Amino acid sequence: MGNFFKNNDFKTDYKKRPNDEYKHLYNQLDEETKKKFARQRSFVLVGVVIVVLVLIIILAVTGIGTNKAESIGNVLGGTDKVIVNLLGDYNTGENTYAKALEKALEERTQADIQLRDYEENGISQNTSYKRMDVKGDIVIIRLTLENYQSGEDAEGILEANVDGAANQGSLVFLVNYPSASFAEDTQSIRLANLNIAKVAKEKKILLLDAETYFNHLIESGSVEEELFQKDGMHLSEDGYQILGQFVADGLIKEAGLD
Repeated sequence: MGNFFKNNDFKTDYKKRPNDEYKHLYNQLDEETKKKFARQRSFVLVGVVIVVLVLIIILAVTGIGTNKAESIGNVLGGTDKVIVNLLGDYNTGENTYAKALEKALEERTQADIQLRDYEENGISQNTSYKRMDVKGDIVIIRLTLENYQSGEDAEGILEANVDGAANQGSLVFLVNYPSASFAEDTQSIRLANLNIAKVAKEKKILLLDAETYFNHLIESGSVEEELFQKDGMHLSEDGYQILGQFVADGLIKEAGLD
């Protein structure tokens, strides 16, 4: 029968043959050729397994294809200085939320936290992320509630800002909107939160679910009127303090800021 690997007719045509005919031809091979054939298949299988394992290791180490937070050393290139940019709708008055977040991070991490607040104060644009004149290692985005209320393209605006921040090399987090049962515009809040969840899933961005967290607080006995302003849509000073602590918890857990 000759050497199996030199038998071009069998080697090139066996895949096209019926299974029984293939078995018949295979059984006519000498034992040495069968062993060579088995070794070849083993080498191919081992090679495929090695390639798959290498790809898995690369994806796990680099986070390719995701925006999953890594350790502080990987995110910041081995430094302990962290620039955190806030982009979005906070209505914080005297920066209550920003100050609460910054204080919580400084008290609970060893990193040098530098927080910059780029509050939107109104309708967001596709290019809102360009207002961040300093690149953030971490960017926390909370956008589009006012866009829903005004009929703007809220989904496209949020996606553009997420992509813009991510393309700058920032680790992006999204924060949604908590609200009280007496909120004046529950429809816009619901749509905004659905949009935020959708973009987080599609873009593989980490979502800090403030809506669920505040709902849990209320179910556990917290008074809505103490957490929210009269419109039920914007947080009170106490509410923003709690939001700052909540976001700090998320960063510490998900970005390795410990």
